[in-house]
Amino acid sequence: MASGGSATVLLVEDNPEVASVSANLLDQLGYTVRRASDAESALCEIERDGIDLVLSDIIMPGMDGLKLARRLKEIRPHLPILLTTGYSDAAANVRGDFPILRKPYEIHQLSQAIAKLAR
Repeated sequence: MASGGSATVLLVEDNPEVASVSANLLDQLGYTVRRASDAESALCEIERDGIDLVLSDIIMPGMDGLKLARRLKEIRPHLPILLTTGYSDAAANVRGDFPILRKPYEIHQLSQAIAKLAR
């Protein structure tokens, strides 16, 4: 995966304020950010191609972030996916299938989590 400056991150977050803060952090790290407010919109963005990484909230109305991540792995098996949540119950359901970044996170934590995905 390309690093910041040439990589495009699909940010999937239903809370507009959280999405704005997260997009700002990604922008500071040099990433191009495309946003989706739900899983269905995210799947449409994936079809447009050009996404290098998905950063998705787990708790969302409709299809949650974990189901989205599993669906993305079916259609784009090599696409790096990082899930975020502020809820420990939601994190427990992931069972190590995908890396999780706990909210609230700071820019260095986001950067480290993305760097681990690139390995």
